[in-house]
Amino acid sequence: MAKNKKVITRQFDAEVGKVLQLMIHSLYTKKEIFLRELISNASDACVKILQQPTAVEGADDLKITVKIDQNQQEIILQDNGIGMDEDDLVRNLGTIAHSGTQRFIEEMNSKENNSTAAELIGQFGVGFYASFIVADKVTVISRKLGSEQTYEWQSDGIGEYTVRPSEEQIARGTVIKLHLKNSELEFLDKHRLRYIITSYSDHISFPIMLIDEEGKEERVNSAAALWTRNKDEISSQEYEGFFQKIAHMPGAPWLTLHNKLEGTINYTSLLYIPHNKPYDLFHPDRNARLKLYVKRVFICEEGVDLLPNYMRFIQGIVDCEDLPLNISRETLQHNPKVMQIKKSIVKKVISSLKKESETQHEGYKKFWQNFGEVIKEGLCEGALTEKEQLLEICRFYTTKSADNLISLDQYISNMHDLQENIFFITGNNLQTLRNHPQLEGFIKRDIEVLLLTDNVDDFWVNVVPQYKNKELCSVTRSNINLDQIKALPSANENDGSEPGVINETTNKNLVEYCQKILGDRVMHVKVSEKLVDSPASLALPEGAMSSRMERYLIEQKQLNKKTAKILEINPHHILLQKLQLLIDSNPQKAEDIVEVIFAQACLAEGEPLDDPFAFNRRIANLLQAV
Repeated sequence: MAKNKKVITRQFDAEVGKVLQLMIHSLYTKKEIFLRELISNASDACVKILQQPTAVEGADDLKITVKIDQNQQEIILQDNGIGMDEDDLVRNLGTIAHSGTQRFIEEMNSKENNSTAAELIGQFGVGFYASFIVADKVTVISRKLGSEQTYEWQSDGIGEYTVRPSEEQIARGTVIKLHLKNSELEFLDKHRLRYIITSYSDHISFPIMLIDEEGKEERVNSAAALWTRNKDEISSQEYEGFFQKIAHMPGAPWLTLHNKLEGTINYTSLLYIPHNKPYDLFHPDRNARLKLYVKRVFICEEGVDLLPNYMRFIQGIVDCEDLPLNISRETLQHNPKVMQIKKSIVKKVISSLKKESETQHEGYKKFWQNFGEVIKEGLCEGALTEKEQLLEICRFYTTKSADNLISLDQYISNMHDLQENIFFITGNNLQTLRNHPQLEGFIKRDIEVLLLTDNVDDFWVNVVPQYKNKELCSVTRSNINLDQIKALPSANENDGSEPGVINETTNKNLVEYCQKILGDRVMHVKVSEKLVDSPASLALPEGAMSSRMERYLIEQKQLNKKTAKILEINPHHILLQKLQLLIDSNPQKAEDIVEVIFAQACLAEGEPLDDPFAFNRRIANLLQAV
């Protein structure tokens, strides 16, 4: 009786042809995606068996089989799930022939509506048509649960499709036969198929069996999906093993974050922070990336903005139930649900790091030494609220902290009553910074200063003006009045009657003379309130970039030359007092002293000398006179 039933032939119109071409040539960037789509559909069919209100015979033996037939040039995929009848085949595999096809095409071609197009892909169920990426003919044989008839759907993906009673009978479920194009025979290789299955479908909850051309059968998926289990049921060894598998790093992670969010968007995340710094952490091509899954099915790892780049040290997975299974990587980049997930993950990571910083001081110190510089990259981007949250988890060395790291909140609690600014200084290493002349007045007055040695420090301090209403201020600024915070008693107060004693007139003479010798090499010369033991130092005018940042931009050809700095002099220093005496009595030696003082200030700031040979000659001349 089955053979006498009429064959249903439906003609694909021009619009459907366009959809298939978009599917084959535009939607998917990798041909191997076809197998992921078919296995996912088979998994859904098996899930529907388990959702039946009454027990179904054979439900305990649900599985998916992938078979290679070299002779017929076919890949055959079979499941014993719920199956389809004639109406289901027409409805499920012919959906794109409905009247909404033109809207689908318009949305797919619209660059401004990529997120909508992604939702349409799931709505229309067109993932099945990825088969035509590799196949020139697709045959679907299916028998629905409770039905006595098996039906066959067949199409070449170009002109038409047919639905008829099948001569081949199966017990229950679906068989899909892909006749491969001559150009796609690589997919008949069992090793290639095994790799695709383990890459994309390893965590499908039903066994996936691979049968090679010799009839040998093996299970190729682990069905582990550790993140789907309750975290109270997962041992530390299991977490560690999964970390090693996805991160390709030995040992245990420093921190494991396993969370399930249910609400406006549903997703599960399993994130790891390594104990050690990856070797390529600062490679220019390294980006933040997590493995994205949809209902246990791997979608992609690269090109998905699930984490900001300043969290690129984090390894892990995100599994979202609310994304369409066959969403493309391109549409993911603009999907609002992905943006929601990213915002939620960032909030969770920052709150977890804050908790660790407050409870695990030594462990957090190691974390910060590994990844603090990367975290601070986030201070150069993002919203102001996010920057404030990041600053709460930042840690710093200071002039008082020795080898310990402190938070900005701790710094603020240590501030003097009249201190309004958070003071900092940038440089190449801690030892050099601790000896910087500009710190002398701060140390003498017991004013704490942050010591910033990372390259990113020169950037973020320019885009983060304050923290909790306290302005960040570089100690190299020339307009800092330390006496307003805590004044020091003058060590040289007298009437100025003795030679070399400092008074207002002497200061003015020294400033004018140094300005005359140095000319436009300095913006101007002024008396310093910050220097104690050093004769002079370079300072920056308000709004100027740091010397280290300026050198970086010059190296990158983004600046043509360095800008003139302010020379701050310490008239209480013996060298400046001798200079005052030599201005009239020995003009040449006085000029040499000014040049040497300026050169020393440049060297202390890391500035290259315009004429190092002249500097050496002046040093030699002054030493000979000793």
